[in-house]
Amino acid sequence: MITLIQKNKITCYNNRTYVRKRGPVALNFNDLSKFVFKKYGLKFFPAVPGSTELYLLKSPVDGSYFAMMSRIRQGDHFIATLDLRCGSFSDMIRDLPGFSTPFRLKISDWVGVWLNQVHRDAIENAFDYAFRLAMNGEEDKAIDRQPFIYVPGEAADEKYQAQAIKSRDKTLAKRHEQDVPAAIQKMRASYDYSILPAKGKAKNFYHQAQLMKNYQDNYQNPVVFKRYYPAFHDMTVPQLRTYFTWRQKIRSGEYEKTSTSYAFVYVFELLNNVGIDDPAEGFKQLRIFQKNYVQKFDLELESYLKQWLKDYVLYYHLPQKNQLVFADELKQDLQYHILLHPEDYSAHELLAAVKHFSTYLDKNVTAKKMGPQFEQVFKEIWQVVLQAKLKNGQDFFSKYIAQRHLLVENLFAGAVFYWRNHDFEPLVVDSERKYFYQNQEWYCSSLFPIKRQKSELNAFLHETDRLLREKMHFGQKLKPRKLEKEFLQAIADGIAEYQKQVEKAKRPHIKINFANLDQIRADASETRDSLLTDEEKQLEKEESQQPVLPKKSETLKTENNYGLTKDEMHLLMGLLNNEDWQSYIKQHHLMVSILADGINDKLFDEIGDAVIDFDENNQPEIIEDYLPDLKEIF
Repeated sequence: MITLIQKNKITCYNNRTYVRKRGPVALNFNDLSKFVFKKYGLKFFPAVPGSTELYLLKSPVDGSYFAMMSRIRQGDHFIATLDLRCGSFSDMIRDLPGFSTPFRLKISDWVGVWLNQVHRDAIENAFDYAFRLAMNGEEDKAIDRQPFIYVPGEAADEKYQAQAIKSRDKTLAKRHEQDVPAAIQKMRASYDYSILPAKGKAKNFYHQAQLMKNYQDNYQNPVVFKRYYPAFHDMTVPQLRTYFTWRQKIRSGEYEKTSTSYAFVYVFELLNNVGIDDPAEGFKQLRIFQKNYVQKFDLELESYLKQWLKDYVLYYHLPQKNQLVFADELKQDLQYHILLHPEDYSAHELLAAVKHFSTYLDKNVTAKKMGPQFEQVFKEIWQVVLQAKLKNGQDFFSKYIAQRHLLVENLFAGAVFYWRNHDFEPLVVDSERKYFYQNQEWYCSSLFPIKRQKSELNAFLHETDRLLREKMHFGQKLKPRKLEKEFLQAIADGIAEYQKQVEKAKRPHIKINFANLDQIRADASETRDSLLTDEEKQLEKEESQQPVLPKKSETLKTENNYGLTKDEMHLLMGLLNNEDWQSYIKQHHLMVSILADGINDKLFDEIGDAVIDFDENNQPEIIEDYLPDLKEIF
């Protein structure tokens, strides 16, 4: 039944009263776009990027067009028009005022609309019909709720004007399928039409899949099936029987090529854990299907399935599968972690991580000429550069390599998946990547590369190469590239630190074994006593009873601390007394290695060796053998 609403008349429809308004309330492009987005969540997009002449609207189900907005030139101006795919209903409304044959397509199931001549209600109702037809894909379901159309009367005559309506074509094709298995009849009858397909398709698919989870068939006349976002409701009976026959073979380990849409449906069943009690088993079945079918017969599915496996691990919380599905992410994150924590890795591992993001060192002359030394000097440089900051507080890593971001993850995008759970545990993939669920959204916290990462890192390595050649006096000079002065200074400081370590390594190291020193001293004292006369022994006894005054030179050395600076004394006393020296060093922006070298140099004449060394964690410590002597002196 179609109710025609005439100007200034009142008509009852389904126990609701509608009041007609005088004259057409037309829509423009903006109004129509807002209506479509607000009601259906869809957006028009230009047919050609940048064009303003033709806009298209796609069905979210199969991606086909069902509406077009365009501008038609009339004289020196344009008139806004709309084309709608309304099926056989187009014939019934095409002759109504403001409606016409389609402007862009010469197809019988489309209708054209002059937006400035048709009342808003009529346009919205016709659009609603076109949307339901696009979502259901079958006209006999869309006509269950036909729209009512507003037909404006003549401006000169406000009396009721009868409007002729073409009779509806009663010969719509209906499918009469014979020998339909009872299970399939029950499954098809279970479809809930009260839920809009945009929201209810996944729910209907899940419930129908549960009904058919154990169904088996042996259909001998297989037919093809092609559909975007396929579901059981989109299949004919022969297609359903073809699918369940093929699925039974897959479950038995017999893999045969079939339509891609059938393969998608099977994957959707596994993603929804249909017939599977343990998610770990579902993950296993997806991997088996990926290996035995997708990678052999249908690579089109591969990219989708790789992403859906990650989503599956998140949704069902399977952290033990991280290594399998996040292999690429783990590899990338490891390189970032090495760059952020070079002290935990060797110089060779650090340089390998840099090469993962840059090509500058692949054929670099300096790196080849220095060999293993280049790895060592680069590690010193990198550690200093990481600590450097610009005036705005930004560090090198976040400016030129990667930054941490929080992005929304759309799980199971492109899949027919029914969300049955909204209580999820966070999933920590590694030290640099974490997923968590909050405010009905999945988020990923991870490091993401900055724009032009490769070229920016290459510029930094170029400057490192240039300064190495300049400071170490070899190779041809290079032209400087743009790099902040703070980072350039950090490169120079790193090179200087490496050169100091090289000089330190060249110094002779005298090692004394103190293990038997006490026994040697005791034996020497006994031998000496045996050689003394009684008179010499008496004289020595008298001298030992007199107070011992420090020699003038020793007093001066103690008072002036052997020439140690205030900063060097602070570090040395902190190490001797196990006190906090780190805060002082950090507050005064000092380098521990430089202070330690100064202490070792000034005490070398007194001790005969370096007194401070660095442990495996690169932390300074007093050499245990010299600890008693230093405590006695200071």
